This record gives sequence, structure tokens and C-alpha cells, in this order.
Amino acid sequence: MEVKKYVDISPIRDSAGNVHYSKEYDVNAVNSSIMNLFSIERGEVPGKPWLGNPLSIYLFENIGYFEQRSIEIALRNTLELYEPRANIDYINVNVVNQNNEIEINIGYYIILGSQEIFEDLKFKYSHNNMTSITQRI
Repeated sequence: MEVKKYVDISPIRDSAGNVHYSKEYDVNAVNSSIMNLFSIERGEVPGKPWLGNPLSIYLFENIGYFEQRSIEIALRNTLELYEPRANIDYINVNVVNQNNEIEINIGYYIILGSQEIFEDLKFKYSHNNMTSITQRI
């Protein structure tokens, strides 16, 4: 039986500003896909109103337990809908109110053949000068 590999194409910008494309495989492909998914604002893609980052509505809000659970559910729903390769194990949300940042930790695994590969992806989401930034930690 042939082991299924995940392959995505990823743009890379060099120091001169030229864009080159490279292939990413397996866990790196899924990580890049998740980061790209959360770099798009909800409603930004025509015809796909639920594609993208569900976090922007929570910035500048007083976030308590209920809102934190809502963020976790929104992230899980987005990932299950748009990144089915990632089997979500857990999602942890930490809100840093003084910096208007939301720190996200996503634990997931992918299945390649009979092997499960676990990955722990951490990133933070913040609002900086009218621009939303998703940054991998």
C-alpha cells in the first residue's frame, strides 16, 4: 500500500522581493495551510463567507470564559470545515488583554498510511495599526 503524502505549494519571497514557489510536504503542508487560513479575514473570499479567521470580532472585547470557549469552538469549526487533514486533539486560547493579543495553541495529528503524526502549532493574533496579524510563535 502506498503511503499518502500531503503536498501544497507555498510562495517564498526572496530579499529582492521576487516570489518563488516550493513544495511543502505532510505536516509542513498542513501547518502552512492552517496559517494561511488564519491570515484571511472572514468574508474576504467572494462566495465563501465563512472561510478565514474568526478571531477579529473578539479583539478589543472583554474576554471571559464564555468568549474564550466561543473562540475555541469557532477555531475548531473553521479547521474541521476547511482543513480536514488536521484531526484536532485540543485548542487552547490565552488572551493577553493589555496587548490586544490572542494566543492560540492547536494540537492536531495527521494520518499518513498507518502512522499518526502529532503536531503542536502555536501562533498569536493581534491588531496592529489597522492590520490584523497572525504570527507563528
